[in-house]
Amino acid sequence: MGENEIVERVAPDPILSGDEKETTITMYGQDKEFDIFSAKPSLIKSLLKHNNFTLERARVVNDEETHRVNEREELETTKGEIVAVEGSMPVGVLTVKSKPRVNNHQSSVINTETIDSSVFE
Repeated sequence: MGENEIVERVAPDPILSGDEKETTITMYGQDKEFDIFSAKPSLIKSLLKHNNFTLERARVVNDEETHRVNEREELETTKGEIVAVEGSMPVGVLTVKSKPRVNNHQSSVINTETIDSSVFE
């Protein structure tokens, strides 16, 4: 199953209201990675597409059953809609800008564009 097929399975959690679909970012001390959790479909899609996102858990809803999946390969074979993901990313991908973006949409927080590493040379 390809990346696009997985992303197409992302859906809102039917149990949670809009205010309950949260996203959290957590890091401690001198960690080189941060943990990120999201139940927000637009952010779930971006995380699943991001090359630096390591999936640690996902919640998949199939009819009346809920499955907890711990690996991306297992996610590919578990039928149902993906309603939440949790994982980690390197701290180096996280930036707090000095000025706000033009829009204030949460879906714009995660950028999946690849940056040419030569710009840093």
